[in-house]
Amino acid sequence: MRREIADIAKQLFQKEGYAKVSMRRIAGEIGCSPMTLYKYYDAKVDVLRTLWADVFRDLFDQLETVPEAHDRQLQGLGLAYVQYWLDHPDFYRLVFISDGVTQSDVSVFIESPELVQRFEIFSQALLDGHEDDLGSNELKAKLDAFICFLNGIAHNMITISGYRWSEPDIMVAMAVRAVTAQAAR
Repeated sequence: MRREIADIAKQLFQKEGYAKVSMRRIAGEIGCSPMTLYKYYDAKVDVLRTLWADVFRDLFDQLETVPEAHDRQLQGLGLAYVQYWLDHPDFYRLVFISDGVTQSDVSVFIESPELVQRFEIFSQALLDGHEDDLGSNELKAKLDAFICFLNGIAHNMITISGYRWSEPDIMVAMAVRAVTAQAAR
């Protein structure tokens, strides 16, 4: 039943937008009472978090299949990350552009140990691509910048599709060079 609720909610969220869909509407599509939904989910945002978890699980399962090429691992992961969102723009919108979602709704999800651990694939590739030792603060800053680069590439290519952007592999390569460059000392 949880899966059915999530699947119906995903269709409705993608078609009408998260903010416009109520638990009552989801229940109506399933053919049950809203109270039945609350046996499985405490709130509509919990359904959305389930969908986010599904998307990120699929994304990171795909990233784990990127061939390990020591000197190009970070670029391969970055390109696969961007390409995932470009191949699934509805998922991108569901995760990053859902109206009616608060910062606290997102924080609970993005701070989950499972998701944080999955992002470690980028930290390891970043460390492997560096000749010098990175302190934890520098590693975090470079990782944060890299994820911002990747999300920015995907965001702009999805939401401003009429513009003729450079190819994703070129932009990802630039992002990799930026975060693997040695900091000025």
